[in-house]
Amino acid sequence: MAYYWPDKSELTQQAAALGAWCYQVCAASYPTGAPWRQATFVANLQAPHQYYLFAVNAGQLSGFISYTAVLDEIEITNVVVDPKWQRQHIAWQLWQVLLQAQTQPIHFYLEVRASNLPAQKLYTKLGFTVLNRRRDYYAAPTEDALIMALEWKESNHDGEQVAATRVNFSF
Repeated sequence: MAYYWPDKSELTQQAAALGAWCYQVCAASYPTGAPWRQATFVANLQAPHQYYLFAVNAGQLSGFISYTAVLDEIEITNVVVDPKWQRQHIAWQLWQVLLQAQTQPIHFYLEVRASNLPAQKLYTKLGFTVLNRRRDYYAAPTEDALIMALEWKESNHDGEQVAATRVNFSF
C-alpha cells in the first residue's frame, strides 16, 4: 500500500476530482449514503486547515482520513474505506501513518455513531476514549454520537513527513 498525502495547494487544485471520489466512496460505504454532499467535500478540500490522507492500492485510491488541524488539535471528520478494500486493515494503516507523522503532542477528537461498533472498536484499539454523548446528533436515522478523544504524545519522525506524497493512482 502507498499513501497520497497532498499539501494544501495540491488539495485545492485537485478538489473537484478528489471531492467526487470522496463522495462516491462514502455513498458506497455508508448504509444510508454519504453524510456529505459532493459540493461539501469539494469545499472542505479547499478550506484552510482541512487535510486529507489517502490510501492507494493497485493504483487506485482505496480509503481516506480527512481532518481539521489547528495548533495542537486534530478533529477527524471522515475515516472511509472503499467497500471493495474493506477488512484489509486499511483504516488502521492510515491511522498509523497519521499518528506517526505527529512531531509534537496533539489532541485528536472525533465523533462516531453510537451504533458503529466496528469503528468504535478501531478507535478504542488506537487509544481513544469516550468523552461525551451527543443525543440525536445524526439524522437518517436519528442517532446519538459518541465524542471520542486521544492525547497523542509519541513520535519518532523528527518533523519529516511520513509516507510518499506522490504516487500514481486513478479515480
